[in-house]
Amino acid sequence: MFRVYYLVRSLDQVKVAVNTLKRADIGNNRIHVIARDNGELTSQGIHATTPWEDTNIMITGFYGAVVGAVIGLIVGWALSMIDPWGLQIGFWGVIIAVLFFGAHGAWAGGLRGISHINDHIKPYLKEIKRGRYLIMVDADLEEQRLQVHRLLDNTLNADRQDDEKAFTPLL
Repeated sequence: MFRVYYLVRSLDQVKVAVNTLKRADIGNNRIHVIARDNGELTSQGIHATTPWEDTNIMITGFYGAVVGAVIGLIVGWALSMIDPWGLQIGFWGVIIAVLFFGAHGAWAGGLRGISHINDHIKPYLKEIKRGRYLIMVDADLEEQRLQVHRLLDNTLNADRQDDEKAFTPLL
């Protein structure tokens, strides 16, 4: 997957970009815009980013779940070996430990991630705080990425434009 970034100066440019992309059948779910005040975007009917896109909640939650599940596997295996409380823990005890510690790890990782800005957005953060708008467009194929560039290069006077190849929210 590709993510295309355009940094523009005004809300009018954002509206032009969104309307151009919609006319080209690029869905609203593929267009995300970040502003200093996302409420301004929402009031204009523009798809503003959510905490899923603004923060590292997804990646840290995922890694927290993986680490928690591994710890749960170790704890469950250890409990099944030593038979505490005179009970046989067995296979289901290990599964319950993996699920419990995995869920706890996802929760703890999500708490950490929601307090940190998304790493993909960090290069643009200073400009966003100055009042610029960051338009992000997701494309599955190279042809779609090129189409986005053809559409927006001709209609926008962007301050900055970048691509991210092999984009995934989990990395």
